[in-house]
Amino acid sequence: MSSSMLMSIGTQAMFAAYAQLNTISNNIANANTVGYSRQRTMQTTVEGQVTGSGYFGRGVTVATVVRASNLFLTQQAESARSMAAADGTQSDMLQQLEKVFGSGDAGLGHAATAVFNAFSDLAAAPADLSARQAVIARCEDLASMCRSDSDQIEALQANVFVDVKNSVAEVNTLAAQVAKLNERIANALGVGHTPNDLMDQRDALIAQIGDKVTVHTIDASDGTISLFVAGGQNLVLGSLAGKLVVRPDEYDSSRAALSISMSGQETPLDTRAIAGGSLAGALTFQNDDLVEARNRLGQLSAALAVAMNKQQSHGIDLQGNVGQPLFDYGTPKALPAATNATAAGAFVASFALAITDGGALQASEYELQADPANPALYNVTRRCDGKVFSGVADGASIDGFSITLNSGPLGPLDRFLLKPVSCAAADMALKVTNPRAVAAGSPVTAVASTANKGTATVGMLAVVADPSGPYQPLTLKFSSATGDYDLLDSTNAVVASGTWDASSPISYNGFALKLKGTPAMGDVFSIAPTAYPAASNGNALAFDQMASTRLIEGETFSDAYAQVLSGMGVRVQSAMNAAETSSAVSASANQALASEVGVNLDEEAAKLIQYQQAYQAAAKMLTTAQTVMDVLLQLGR
Repeated sequence: MSSSMLMSIGTQAMFAAYAQLNTISNNIANANTVGYSRQRTMQTTVEGQVTGSGYFGRGVTVATVVRASNLFLTQQAESARSMAAADGTQSDMLQQLEKVFGSGDAGLGHAATAVFNAFSDLAAAPADLSARQAVIARCEDLASMCRSDSDQIEALQANVFVDVKNSVAEVNTLAAQVAKLNERIANALGVGHTPNDLMDQRDALIAQIGDKVTVHTIDASDGTISLFVAGGQNLVLGSLAGKLVVRPDEYDSSRAALSISMSGQETPLDTRAIAGGSLAGALTFQNDDLVEARNRLGQLSAALAVAMNKQQSHGIDLQGNVGQPLFDYGTPKALPAATNATAAGAFVASFALAITDGGALQASEYELQADPANPALYNVTRRCDGKVFSGVADGASIDGFSITLNSGPLGPLDRFLLKPVSCAAADMALKVTNPRAVAAGSPVTAVASTANKGTATVGMLAVVADPSGPYQPLTLKFSSATGDYDLLDSTNAVVASGTWDASSPISYNGFALKLKGTPAMGDVFSIAPTAYPAASNGNALAFDQMASTRLIEGETFSDAYAQVLSGMGVRVQSAMNAAETSSAVSASANQALASEVGVNLDEEAAKLIQYQQAYQAAAKMLTTAQTVMDVLLQLGR
């Protein structure tokens, strides 16, 4: 073996050690660089030289530089990061939503109780204008709070729309960069070496996209990576990038929906298929949490307004007039899908909704479409629980509201979103501003005869239902000691009879009379239209009793509001727990990935010493080769 071969081997060994030192130094320099993967110099031995004495090695060569990678751990970390981003976004937004529903003095429950208490004070002095003005003020406070809560919900909805647009713009920018990197990586791989830094950049971009929306990756043979979202829609295909597009919801333009555009072809995305990322969290908050909050607030507002307007209509004001509605509230809406049939630029079919029973209203939206078995009927699906009302006739009522076809016909593919309560709070307003117009009096008055022998007195007389006809003078006469009674008209004809029970009022033509004490046989009570409205407090007492009346799905207003607060608290706590758990899972997945592909400074320091010694040994080899060469030259003289 010649000294020139020794020189060649030493040179190659020095270059190989130098390459290792460069790689190790690069690893140490980027130990804290986010997204950097540990690199390693790959060495191969040079094919040996055959001689009569056998094969002699010809040194070493640097084949390439590769980076550490683990596809399974990378995908696991990306999935965990997306889920953590989704849960974190939803949790943050829910905590903002929770502030809308105040507790204590800042809540709707307290505002409604203040209204009932004001009517209680009015019942003690029905002619007192200051007490009437207090009723007006407390009713205005209630309406104002409903509007304020609704405005806050809509502000959150507007913020969600903006956040979704910003996130989509960021995803599109990142996707375009991934596509460009795919092209550069494919070109570099064609030369025969792996562009490690470009691959790290691409992985970092994919991780950033994963923070916004869950992506699934597929590696191609040319080194490119394709990205898919929402169950298989192309976001990046080789060097071609698609774009997410924010569109108004098919029913409600204030809500955001997504589609994806690739090569000019736009495809709507099912938001439920966007499993993770901050986009998924924002859309889940919009489509579930905000809808629930809006419907709950609307249910409370509509049910209370309907009940109080009804009670107001059962009384008379200071002038003896029938009470006019106390509150205005947002009317129910039926929103057509954007794909519904149109003619002359307008939708062919339209519907009108009307509240028929405030106590039966549900905190939900509904979807309506034609019944396939009978196009003249409708199928209505309650969104909150999926219950389907089949064969609903035009004008029929479900869950406290009626559905009437305004114009038509309804096409077989037409769909409508029914919103019976979600708009109620937004337009809640007090209609009665004159304190004299508060209907505190009962339109009928009962008076006990001075000749009565029993202890019974008039407890309360109030109208509880619409009368079947005008009020006429009546006489209540007890015909036995056990409470049997007859109700006589002005001609002494019996119009009703029964047996008195202290726990139940005597009811006729919409009014209910409660007696205190015990009537005796022969006792008489006169019932007649109220002659002096300023002295009557029957309807004010009925308003006061509404505090304990089951107005909303079998619950009092205070109990229903307490359930809303409780439900919101549970929802927020669950979201916070989910965010905490998914964040811990993401941190664990990232740590596992980092331990596999990240830089370990202790390990790199040990390798640095190892390759430094190799470099020094190679240098010694060159010195030895030079010495041998010098000796040979001297001998040749």
